[in-house]
Amino acid sequence: MSIQTLSAPAVHRVRDGYWRVTATSGIVLGYVEEVADPQGPRFRARRLYSSGRVGDVGEFWQRAEAVECLR
Repeated sequence: MSIQTLSAPAVHRVRDGYWRVTATSGIVLGYVEEVADPQGPRFRARRLYSSGRVGDVGEFWQRAEAVECLR
């Protein structure tokens, strides 16, 4: 039995505070948006579904965590 390692998704800056997250194949997985919070910046992960719909996944304190949940 072999264990496959997954490559990290790629993050592409679209504009200030907004990133597109893609799989290594180039398929868009979703978006991460920086949002203001009284305790510091938060990062909202939004998944892109094959139907074209975008849905919120969650908010995180680290951008890397938001990206990881879209893997």
